[in-house]
Amino acid sequence: MTSQNAAKVWTKQLVQEHAQAAAAVELYTLPLYLTAMTSIKDRRSEAAQIIFSVAAEEMLHLQLAANLCVALDTPPNFKPPQYGADVPHIKPYDPETGERGFLNATLGPLDDERLNIMLDIENPEEIPEGMAVDHSTPQHPYSSIGEMYDGLIIGIRQVGAEQFSWDTRHQQAHWPEQHFPQIISNYADARNAVQAVTNQGEGHILDGVLKSPPWTEHNFPIPPYYRLLHDPNDPEPYNGYAHFGRFLKLKNGRLPEVFSGVERPNDPINKPLQQNFFQFLLMLETLWTNGGVNFGGSDALWAAVQGVMKNLVANARACWKAGVIPNWFDLAAVGE
Repeated sequence: MTSQNAAKVWTKQLVQEHAQAAAAVELYTLPLYLTAMTSIKDRRSEAAQIIFSVAAEEMLHLQLAANLCVALDTPPNFKPPQYGADVPHIKPYDPETGERGFLNATLGPLDDERLNIMLDIENPEEIPEGMAVDHSTPQHPYSSIGEMYDGLIIGIRQVGAEQFSWDTRHQQAHWPEQHFPQIISNYADARNAVQAVTNQGEGHILDGVLKSPPWTEHNFPIPPYYRLLHDPNDPEPYNGYAHFGRFLKLKNGRLPEVFSGVERPNDPINKPLQQNFFQFLLMLETLWTNGGVNFGGSDALWAAVQGVMKNLVANARACWKAGVIPNWFDLAAVGE
C-alpha cells in the first residue's frame, strides 16, 4: 500500500485499501490483547475482565470493518497479523508519553511494555501543536486509528458514495440490536459504524479537550449512542468508557501477577493454539465470502467462531502455564 504515499487524490482503490487496512488493524489487536490477558494468573481479576471486555468489542469492530469492506466492493483480508513488524498505516502520537513511532508490537505478558503498546493502539485523536492534519488527500501514516478511519470516510465522500455498490450480501450482524448500524448499506451507515468503532476505542474526550495528565477512565467516556449494549462480556462500568480509558485504569493501578514465559515457537504446546487460530481465520473468511452456507448459515458459523474463541483463550493460557509465550500462527506451515 505504499502507493498511497505518492497519491494526491482519493481513488476508489485507495478507499478500498484503507477499508482493508482497517479490518487488518482490528484483527491485529486480538492475539495481542488475548495473549496479555491470558498471562494474568488470576483470571477473575479486574485487569483480566477489562482486557476481555475490550477484546469483545474488538470482535465487533472487526465485524464492522469487514462489513465496510464488502459495502465498498472489496473483500476483507484475514491474513494473520505479523508482530514484530511495523504496521504501515499507523504511527501514533501517544499523549501519555509524548512519543511517536510505528506500531510494532510483540506478544508477551501484561507488563509496562505491553500496556504502553495497548495505549498506543487506542490513543485518542489528539494532534500535537504545529502538526497539520489534512485528510483531503490519502496520506499515511496516521497518528491514530481514528484518524485513519476519518481519512477513509472523507475518501468515500470525495470519490463519491455512488461509486460503491453498498452490497449487503454476506455482511454480518451478530450483536443484539444496537443504536448504531451493523449492516452498512449507505454512506450514513458507514459514518455511524466508524463513529461506533472510534468512540469505543478512543472515546469521547470530555469537554472536547485533552487536558494534561494524570487522566482516568472518566476522561474518556463513550457517548451512550455508541456504547455496546446487552453484552455480558462487556459489563458496566466498562462499556461506558473507551478502551484507552480502560487501559489507563490499568496503568494507574498496580498490574496483576502474571506468568513468565520464553519464546519457543516450535514447542508442541503451541500447536492447538495455531490450529484453532488458523480455523478461526478460515471461518471469518467463509462468513464474509458466502455467509457460511456450508455450515448451516451465518448464525451457526458465528456460534462456531465463538466456540473457537473460547478454545483460543484456553490454548493461550495453557502455553503460559507451560512457561511458553503463545505463538498464534505457524507461518511456515501455510507458506508465508
